[in-house]
Amino acid sequence: MDHLLLECNDLLKRGGFDYAFCGGFAIELFLDKTVREHGDIDISAYWDERDKIILFMQSLGWEVYELCGGGMAHHITNVAHQMRINRNIFCMTDACDMVSLTPADKPDMFLVDFDSKGQEKLAFIEFLFNDKSDNYFLYARNHDVSLSLSQAILSRRGIKYLAPEIVLLYKSTDTVRKGYQLDYDMAMAAMTEKQIKWLRDAIKIMNPEGHKWL
Repeated sequence: MDHLLLECNDLLKRGGFDYAFCGGFAIELFLDKTVREHGDIDISAYWDERDKIILFMQSLGWEVYELCGGGMAHHITNVAHQMRINRNIFCMTDACDMVSLTPADKPDMFLVDFDSKGQEKLAFIEFLFNDKSDNYFLYARNHDVSLSLSQAILSRRGIKYLAPEIVLLYKSTDTVRKGYQLDYDMAMAAMTEKQIKWLRDAIKIMNPEGHKWL
């Protein structure tokens, strides 16, 4: 199992909040094997614990930024002062060499540029916030697309991860991105018929005019 995944889980499990690995690491947890190099660590969490997560990461000395669109990021120095425009925040230490921040013309605002060379040390974590309701995980882009939490959040040796059908639904919006097609091919070969049906139905809902993965 990837050392970054293990190190990250050891860090986050002390925070007292719900989380699950998503992105490429979730696919690898599902397959129980390493598939490819990863650009970063993605963590699925819930909106109602956003402030708790920010405070926890700050207590460990990490800097926290929220993505605001247009290549901009807001440095969160006080949880009471957030923009909450997008569902992503990223956290970094002084040792992070994956992110370049250029001060903008407003306080605590930066132009942000990410280096996609691949993450080698635990100095960067991105959180993506989702909602849940009545024991269902809600797809962020359409809450009518949902999956029961027992099916949406899986576990491998005590490490929680987002089910592959949900991970691939998120990846379906950018199939040409490096590694996404490989994630799809590898996961589809191991998923159950029930998982595949849910994914295909969800992709059809989100793409009524068709999609390459259909």
